[in-house]
Amino acid sequence: MLARSWKTLLSLVLMGALMAFASWELVLARKAGRLPDPPQPRTEVPPAEPQEAMRDLGLVLVPEDTPPERAKSYDWRVDGMEPARQQLAYGLGEAVERGLEQAHRDYSVRLRYRAMGPERFTYVAPPGCGTDMRCIYAELMKSNAEPVRVLGERFATSIRERDLDAAQATELILGFVRRIRYELPGDEPFGIVPPGLVPAQDRGDCDSKAVLALMLLRQVGVDAVMLYSDALAHAAIGVGLPGTGTRIPFAGRGYQYAELTAEGWPLGMIPPQYDKPQLWRVLPLPDVQG
Repeated sequence: MLARSWKTLLSLVLMGALMAFASWELVLARKAGRLPDPPQPRTEVPPAEPQEAMRDLGLVLVPEDTPPERAKSYDWRVDGMEPARQQLAYGLGEAVERGLEQAHRDYSVRLRYRAMGPERFTYVAPPGCGTDMRCIYAELMKSNAEPVRVLGERFATSIRERDLDAAQATELILGFVRRIRYELPGDEPFGIVPPGLVPAQDRGDCDSKAVLALMLLRQVGVDAVMLYSDALAHAAIGVGLPGTGTRIPFAGRGYQYAELTAEGWPLGMIPPQYDKPQLWRVLPLPDVQG
C-alpha cells in the first residue's frame, strides 16, 4: 500500500515535471518565432521648413449663421505684397443660394430667353438695351448686390488695415477672382453665373468673373469698367490706373486691360488671341449699392 502510494506520488511528480517542461518548451517555441528588434540607430530629426507667411482675410458667410462647411476656400498670391500669400473663405446659406438662382431664372423668363445650343441663345432685350449684354449684367449686379457687398466689405477692411494703394487693392481683388475655377456655365441662362454664386460655387467663365470683379473693385474705390467683345466672344475688366500695356479708351480715359480667366496675366497684357483693341468696347454699367 505504501509502495503503491509512493509510486503514485512519484508518477505524479514526474508527470508534473513533464508538464512543466512541455509548458516551458511551448513558451520558448513561441518566443523563438520572433527575434527581438535590433537596436535602431539614433537619427537627427531634420528641422522643419519655415511656414510661409499668409494673410488670412477670414471667413465670409451670408447670412452669418450659414454653416461654415458651405464655404469655399481660396488661396492665392499677390507678387510684391507682404505677405504675398492671401487666403479667404466665402459661403452662402442654402436659401440665399437658391434665391439667387431663382431670380436669375425668373429674369430669363421675363426676357423670353431660349437656349439654341452650346453657348448660343436668344432673348428679347428690354427697350434701350441694344444687342449687347449690358442689361443682363446690370440686372445681375442689382439682384446680387447684397452678398457681393458683404464679400467686398471684407476686402475693403483688409485694404484699410494694410493701407494698400489703388494698384495693390486692384491686384488683391483680381488675384482672388482669377483663382476661382474657370468653367463654362453650360445650362445657366444667358451663359453666365450670377456674381454672388461665382465664389460660392467656385466656378465661372469670362463675363461671370468680370461682373464679380467689377463690383468688388468699384466697392473699394477703384475706377473699373466692363470690357466686352462680341466678335471675340470674350469679356474682361478695364481699370483706370497708370501703367504700361494695352489701354481701352472710354469717356476721355484709358483703361488697362485685365484678364480674369487665368492667373499670371499682368495688367495691360491681352492674351494673343484677344489682342485686337479695335474689337473691344466698354459697356457702361451703373454703380449698385447693396
